[in-house]
Amino acid sequence: MIGALVCALVTVLPGAHLAGATAAGTGAVARPPKTVTVPAYVGPQRLKARLPAGGMVAYNLPKLAVGGVRVIGDWDGDGAATTGTFTDGRWQLWNHLVRVGGAAVDTSFGLVGDLPVTGDWNGDGLTDIGVVRGNEWLLTLAPLPTDGAVAPVWQDVTFGTPGARPVTGDWNGDGSDGIGMFDNGSWLLADSPTDLASAVTVSYGSPGDAPVTGNWDGIGADGIGVARGSAWYLSNSATAPVTADRPVLGRRASDLATAWSVPNAGTDATCPTARSARVGRAAWVVPSAVLDRPFTVPPGTERQVRGSLEESERYLLGAQYAAKWRGTRFRAYLPLLGRSRSDELDVRLPAMSAFTVAIGLRTGAADPARTDATTVAATRYVDQLVRSIACQHRAVSPDGWGEGWETAHWAMLTGAAAWLLWDQLTPQTRADVTAMVADEADFRLNRAVPFWGLPDGTIVSPGDTKAEECAWSASLLSLASSMMPLAPHATLWRAKAAEVAVAAYSVRGDDTSSTPVNGVPLAQRLQGFNAYDNGTVENHLRIHPDYASSIQLLWLAADFDRLARKRAPEALFHNAGLVYSAFSTVSYQVGAASPAGGTYAAPGGTVYAPGHRTIYYPQGDDWGHSRLAPFVALDAHALTYGSYLGATGLPAATALAEHESGQRHLWRTSGARDGRTYSADPVVAAREDAYQGREEYAAQNLASAWLALYIRHLGTWGLDSSTLGVPAATAPAVRQPASAVGGP
Repeated sequence: MIGALVCALVTVLPGAHLAGATAAGTGAVARPPKTVTVPAYVGPQRLKARLPAGGMVAYNLPKLAVGGVRVIGDWDGDGAATTGTFTDGRWQLWNHLVRVGGAAVDTSFGLVGDLPVTGDWNGDGLTDIGVVRGNEWLLTLAPLPTDGAVAPVWQDVTFGTPGARPVTGDWNGDGSDGIGMFDNGSWLLADSPTDLASAVTVSYGSPGDAPVTGNWDGIGADGIGVARGSAWYLSNSATAPVTADRPVLGRRASDLATAWSVPNAGTDATCPTARSARVGRAAWVVPSAVLDRPFTVPPGTERQVRGSLEESERYLLGAQYAAKWRGTRFRAYLPLLGRSRSDELDVRLPAMSAFTVAIGLRTGAADPARTDATTVAATRYVDQLVRSIACQHRAVSPDGWGEGWETAHWAMLTGAAAWLLWDQLTPQTRADVTAMVADEADFRLNRAVPFWGLPDGTIVSPGDTKAEECAWSASLLSLASSMMPLAPHATLWRAKAAEVAVAAYSVRGDDTSSTPVNGVPLAQRLQGFNAYDNGTVENHLRIHPDYASSIQLLWLAADFDRLARKRAPEALFHNAGLVYSAFSTVSYQVGAASPAGGTYAAPGGTVYAPGHRTIYYPQGDDWGHSRLAPFVALDAHALTYGSYLGATGLPAATALAEHESGQRHLWRTSGARDGRTYSADPVVAAREDAYQGREEYAAQNLASAWLALYIRHLGTWGLDSSTLGVPAATAPAVRQPASAVGGP
């Protein structure tokens, strides 16, 4: 756990430490191994640090009040070092660092003019607090009041010289923190605030240096150090100081030297905001054995799909990278959360980008001559995005993103990108990715399947089908079971994927059907429906082709099975032919009433019209009029899995050729030559597609389309019709037939 980290006012620079082993015989909680202290700066708006394996990180911090002082510690004992502030006797402490806001502790201790100190005085793994008033130390123990109440004094001792700078640290490695003073290169150090007789004096540093303390090597006791401008001089020993490291860390004029404790992953780029206890085992993963298999792409539509994907990759790795990511290229982890007003934009957009480029790299659609990026640069791009997204998931970092409405989709995109490049990732990144994917999959095991309508016909969420929500969950669960077949819940994830896949585009008649799908009758699986009887869906208070096209996520799940050399469950194709046929067989009459409300718009007809490369939206499209990439992906999957669909109407090959033609027209007429899909004029682009991640969304769908065509050339293996039992969605424990229960 984190021990003392000291921050002081403008005239008192911060010090820090990471405590070592637990004191023998004290009954204190053992501290997590493999943590290390790193040089850092805190300023008015950010924390900046250098990680053990190299690379910089920076995080936004809550606003600092006038006269306020930043402090760092492990306030809740979860192993993650987070920040706080001390202002005139008031302490506000946060238990997270990946986003701004939400102080968990509000405590009063000390007076105006006091200097704050922090440390684990009793070795219980919680960071305690205190103040120094001249040479009087007043200390209190955690847990602290959370409601602004005054914390009681635990120790009141006199130590050191007034005017010297207070420091704290575990000088003897017993697991609890001592106190100290620094005065122009002279250090006075006591092993415990209750044993001042142990104090020793050592010399290290010069007048004007800022004192810092910490467990610089992650072993045993804390050392001391000084910061002199951008230069740091660090000793692994406090009592016999010898410089062991001389890092240089660039700083702004307003930055104050401090130290920050992070997990130590050796030579890996370790997730700096991670809590100590998290579930995730890279050994659960079996990399795909069917990637990197070249094939000759025939002239025509398939080659054009690959070309469109490479154009999108060129934009992501070129013009967009220069505008969005180049300034952070030396950061080991990107501070994604809080960049915009929603986690969706902060997480989903880089997840889509990583997914896109990873597919290109492993399936032969990332020609450096076409994308203007080397394989090394493209891999580094995916690696940085994947590790940053996984690091900031709540399964890894406190208060991270995840376990929400759409988060299965983001985790699927990120997890798939990681799986495709598994051999290129560090062990630490692999562990974080598995923690993220497993957490999202487990979160859905016992959750009720959402439905738009009930068996009696009652519509419970008017204007809001749950089809795409089910498809998100099914694709994530399928990825989890395909990617991590050795995980304890792999069998349950696959069964739950079948359950939500069947529900995704279920119709009312399914609720009473005795037809078995993966060994379970539909009537037993379903408690409602999500689509109209003709295969269309209602969302945003209209008949919405975009949300009908989300059925392709179920077919993407089948891609994952094929990459894992498994047969895809037949549940992934329930009502697939009905839904795909509806695009070209359900005709809408202008002015006729829609069951979703309102009437149908001109020009009428079918969503897919022979000879047309655009999409007809019967009741208009709230996203824009130029979304074609999702339909390219839909058609490519329909072409690959056509024998399982039994669709009628416009052949998938014809639809794919027309919609790919429309996609090529978009990027060729964008007004830019950088590979973007939509107009270089942002006003025009917003009319074409209003989604802020429109470029990433188009790229992701083109990658999905190409993956489907890649699978088509590998060959599909038929469907898995074995029994995949249904977990009891609303029960506290998973219920399944005995034949489907369990896992390795």
